Amino acid sequence: MTDPDLQKLADLWTEADPAEQEAFEAQARKARLRGRIFAYLDFAAVAIILGGSVLGIFMTPGAITMVAAIGLIVTTVIVTRKRRQIKQMTRSLDTASRQAFIDTSISNATANLRRTRLSLAFFPLGVSLALLYKMSVRTGGRSELMLGSFLEWVQTPRGLITMLALALLFYWGVRTAKRLRRELARLEEMRAAYAEEARREEGA
Repeated sequence: MTDPDLQKLADLWTEADPAEQEAFEAQARKARLRGRIFAYLDFAAVAIILGGSVLGIFMTPGAITMVAAIGLIVTTVIVTRKRRQIKQMTRSLDTASRQAFIDTSISNATANLRRTRLSLAFFPLGVSLALLYKMSVRTGGRSELMLGSFLEWVQTPRGLITMLALALLFYWGVRTAKRLRRELARLEEMRAAYAEEARREEGA
C-alpha cells in the first residue's frame, strides 16, 4: 500500500461497518493486482536475462563471456528464487476485521521491504556482471580491449542512457525501501492505536 492508501485506511475507522468492509476489500484487490503485475515483470526480466546470456555464449564463445554469462544467470536465479521464497511466506490480505487487515498488511510490507533490500544488495554485482558480459561480447572476448571498449561505449548516447537508467533504477529501489519503512511505521502506529481503542471500549 502507498501512503495515501494508509490514510484511507485510517479514515475508515470512523465509518460504518459496511463501508469499512467494502473499503478493506477494495484495498485488498488493489494489493493483489499490484502483486500479480510485479510477478509478471519479475518473470519477464528473468526470461530476458537468461535468454540473452545463453545467446551471447553461442555468439561470442570464450572464457570471459562464459564466466560473465554464468555469473549473471546464477545471480539472477538466486535472487529471483529468494524473492519468491520471501513472497510465498506472506499471507493474502485478511479483510475479516480491521485488526486482521492491519496485521496482514504489516506482514506483507515487511516481506516487500526484505525483497527490496535483497534486490538492492545484489544490484551492484548484477550490473558489474552485465557490463562485463556486454564488453566481452562487444570485443569478441578479448580482455585487453574491454576497458577501452567500455570507455568508448559509455560516451555514446546508448551508453549514457543505459547508465542513467541503471542509476535511476537503483534510486527507485532506495526510494521504495524508504517508503516501505514509512509504511511499516504508520501501520505499527495504527495497530497500537487500534489496540488502545479496543482497551478503552472494553473498560467502558
